Amino acid sequence: MAPNFRYFLGYQVAADRAGWLARHLPPVSRDLFVGLSPHRYHLTLCTIAETALPHPFLRQQVERALAAGLPAAAAIPFGRIVAREAGAELVTAGGIGAIRAQYEAVIARLAREGIAPLHRKSGLRPHITLGYGKAEFDPAPLAWAWTPHELVLIESHVGHRRHRRLQGWTLPPPAQGLFDFMADELPPIRRAA
Repeated sequence: MAPNFRYFLGYQVAADRAGWLARHLPPVSRDLFVGLSPHRYHLTLCTIAETALPHPFLRQQVERALAAGLPAAAAIPFGRIVAREAGAELVTAGGIGAIRAQYEAVIARLAREGIAPLHRKSGLRPHITLGYGKAEFDPAPLAWAWTPHELVLIESHVGHRRHRRLQGWTLPPPAQGLFDFMADELPPIRRAA
């Protein structure tokens, strides 16, 4: 039996950035392509449950799993909008090490509550879906380093294009990097012989 409800953790794009992204979608035939409403733009970190009926305790389980804290926010480097077989999406450019580290930290916390990610056979492929249907266009460059500020738990009503935000958790700010002007204040690095 196909699930009626899908639960996922992810990062929701803020309204001002979502509108900006929607305006950068290349022209497509609206007869064959349906763009998502910008308020639904998100990056799915992982799907954690699929059920026939609403899950009565999942929110509380996730809340317990994340009570010990979350990993710091990190920039996600996006680079282009591409047409896929069944839609259009904004995809990453360059390394995804920081978001992979966030994913692994969240998964480790969820495991303590017996929650495991679903559908990860293809590995972690961060992207933001912009719409569904036939979209034919050449990849459109769009450089954007996005730092999400909140992890959200979403209940998706499968087949009804409806998402319900169940809860959000603020991410700690990114770790501050060192600036070149501070280099002279640091002790020299000693290399092992």
